[in-house]
Amino acid sequence: MDHDIQELKAIHMSIQTADLNMIGYSCEETITLSCGLMNIGRGICSVTIKPSMKMMQKCSGSLNIEINRPFMKAILELNEEVFDKTRKLLLKIAVRPATLVILLDTSLRVNLKGDLLIDEETSRKIDDISWILPLK
Repeated sequence: MDHDIQELKAIHMSIQTADLNMIGYSCEETITLSCGLMNIGRGICSVTIKPSMKMMQKCSGSLNIEINRPFMKAILELNEEVFDKTRKLLLKIAVRPATLVILLDTSLRVNLKGDLLIDEETSRKIDDISWILPLK
């Protein structure tokens, strides 16, 4: 029966909406994405991307997966240079949605239908991210 279960370390997400939030008088920027899951049977992921306030900070992130509904929440902290590059790339208008791929520190289990197999709310560290951006 274990051959019917797949281990996923990478989650592919199609970006449905992207918003640039400018908060307060100082206009601190964050990016929020609403994403549909591509390699998990159903569900959405809300992604918050913010610049790291720590000097010389490496990029980091976490993913929280709820148990009561098909919803995930990812938080990414990027160093300022990477945040600026990401913002500029996401602001470009494209004919197709961009894809975000997040690489997790430990795998998730899904069945052949793509259903996520978890028994309780869980969190994972995000080891890396990749963007697939459509070209004209």
